Amino acid sequence: MKEFIKENKILLIKLLISVCLVTVALIVGIFNEQISFIIHILAYIFSSYEIIYKGVKSLFKEGTANEKLLMTFASLGAIITGAYFEATLVLVLYQIGELIEDGARDGSRASISKLQAIRPDKARIQGQAELTLAEEIKVGQQIEVFPGERIPLDGVVVEGISTVDTAVITGESEPVEVRAGKEVFAGCLNLNSVLVIEVIREQKQSAAQRIIDLSENALEKKTKGERFISKFAKIYTPVIIVLALLVAALPPILGGDFAEWAYKAFAMLAISCPCALVISVPLAYFCAIGFASKKGILVKGSLALEKLDSLNTMAFDKTGTLTRADLHVTKVEAFEGYTKIKLLELVCIAEAKSSHPIAEAVRKEAQRFKINASEGTNYQEKIGFGVECDSEYGHIKAGSKIYVGAVTGNNVGTVFVSVDGKYVGFVGVGDDLKHNSKRAFDKLRELGIKKMYILSGDKKSKVDAVASALYADGAYSQLLPSNKLDALEDIIENGENVKIGYCGDGINDIPCIARADIGISMGAVGSDSAVEKSDVVIMDDNIDKVPLAIEIAKKAKKTAIFNIVFSISVKVLLLVLSVFVNMPMLVAVLADVGIMLIAVLNSLRAGR
Repeated sequence: MKEFIKENKILLIKLLISVCLVTVALIVGIFNEQISFIIHILAYIFSSYEIIYKGVKSLFKEGTANEKLLMTFASLGAIITGAYFEATLVLVLYQIGELIEDGARDGSRASISKLQAIRPDKARIQGQAELTLAEEIKVGQQIEVFPGERIPLDGVVVEGISTVDTAVITGESEPVEVRAGKEVFAGCLNLNSVLVIEVIREQKQSAAQRIIDLSENALEKKTKGERFISKFAKIYTPVIIVLALLVAALPPILGGDFAEWAYKAFAMLAISCPCALVISVPLAYFCAIGFASKKGILVKGSLALEKLDSLNTMAFDKTGTLTRADLHVTKVEAFEGYTKIKLLELVCIAEAKSSHPIAEAVRKEAQRFKINASEGTNYQEKIGFGVECDSEYGHIKAGSKIYVGAVTGNNVGTVFVSVDGKYVGFVGVGDDLKHNSKRAFDKLRELGIKKMYILSGDKKSKVDAVASALYADGAYSQLLPSNKLDALEDIIENGENVKIGYCGDGINDIPCIARADIGISMGAVGSDSAVEKSDVVIMDDNIDKVPLAIEIAKKAKKTAIFNIVFSISVKVLLLVLSVFVNMPMLVAVLADVGIMLIAVLNSLRAGR
C-alpha cells in the first residue's frame, strides 16, 4: 500500500485538490455564482489537462481516438452546457478508476515478482567473515547459509542437513528436507541448520531471476479477447463521437431545442467511455497469472492462459511426471524358509557388480535395513536375462522368470531369485504411480479434456499398467526422444480438431513440449531449456497443478467474457435511454463509472 501511494503520489494530490476545489465551489455557489464558476473552472483545469493532452495526442500523432478523447469531449460538453460539477466529476471518477486498476495490477505483479524482493543481495562465502555481493560470486564457489536466512544463489548442498521452505518457488507450504547432493534455489528459506552450498549458477542466471524475467514479460502476447477490445475501441470511439454529433445536430435542424440535444449528446459521450472494457479484460488475465504464480505455476502470458482453456487433449511423460522418478523396491516375497531380509542379501550379492537401475534400487533397500552383503565369486551376466555367482550360501541366480525357473510372480519389474537351482523368492522393483495422478486425470476429464495419452521410453508392459490404472485413452512405449515427437504427431493427425497439451519433466520431453499447443514442464525450475520452451512451468512435481492451471485459465476467460458482454450490453441500453430520456449528466457519469467498477471488481475475482 505504501509503495502504491508513493508511486501515485502526484495523481493522488491532484485528485484531492480537485475534490476540495469542487466542494468549495458548491458551497460558494450558494452565495456567489461568479466566484463559484471560477473555482469550478480551476478544478476542471487541474483535473483535466493530462487527460485532454493524451486524448488529443492520440488523435493527431497516432491517428486513433481513445477513451481519453471521449472523456475530453464529454467533460468539455458538460462545461458548455453549464454542468460544471459533472465536468470535473467525470474526470475525477475516471482517474479513480484508473487508480483502482493500477492497484490491482500492482498486487498481481507483486505476487509474480516478489522473488525480486526476497532474494538476498549478499552471500557468505565459506571461510570468510564479511558478506560478498551475490552478483560477484562465481560458479563453483561455496557459500554458507545460516538458519533463518534465505538462499542467495542456486546451488547444490555439499554439507549439512536442514529443512527448506520452497514456497516462493514452488507455491508449496510444506518444507522439504535437503542434504548433500540436493539442489536448492535462490529465494528459498533455510529453516533449522547451517548449509554449505556449491554455487551452480550466477545470480543473473538463477532460477529465480529467470522466473522474474519471464513474469515481467508475461502479458506481451494478447489473447483474442484483448485483441478484440483493442480493435473494438479503435472503431467504437469514433463511431460514438459521430453518433453524438448527429444527436446534437439533426434534431435541432428538424426543430428541436439545440441546448437540450447538445446536453443529450454530451451525456452519451460520458456514458459511452470504453474504459470498463479497456481496463477490466486485460486485468482479468493479469490477476489470474498472479494467482497462478502464488500456487507455483508460472504461466507465460495471457495468450498461454487462453490456449490452456481451449485444450481438449493431453499427453504425459510417465516417469517422474505420473510416477515417482526413482526406482524402488515395491515388494519382497521369500519362500523355502528364507526371510525377506535374507532374500535382499542374496540379490545384493548377485547384483554386486551390476550398474543396472534395478540393482541400484535393491542395494538402496538393503542399506535401509543395514544389510552387509558378502562378496561372491565367478560372476556372470547374461544380457537381458540376469546375473549369477557363487557365494557362501550356494550358487545364486537373479533375473527374469525364465532365467531363474520361477513358478510364481509377475515378470514386470521383478527380480526372481534361486539358490542352487531352487526358486526361493522375488523382489519387485518399480516406479509407483504418484498418489495424486489418478485424481489429476479425473479432474482433467471434469474440465473438458476428452482424450489423455501416455508417452514413455519405458517397457510396454509397465507403460500399459500405468495407462490402465489411470484409464488413459492410449499409451506409447519404448520411445526414444525423437519417437516421442512422432507419437505426438500421430495423436494430432489421427484426432479431430485436436488442441493438445504435453506435460513432461525431462530434457527428452523438450521436443514435445515445444510442439504441443501448450507445453507444460514439471519440476523444471532448474532446467534452462525446459523453462525456455514451455508455456507453463510448474515449479515442483505436483501433477495436481496441471488441472489447477487449466481451471485458472477457464476462470480468467469466463471473467473476461462476462466483462465484455456486461459492459457492452449495459452501455448500449443506457445510450438508447439517453436519447429518449433527459438523463442528467451526473447520472450518466455515475453509470459509466459504476459499470467500470463492477467490471474491475469482477476481474479481481480471477486472482482468487
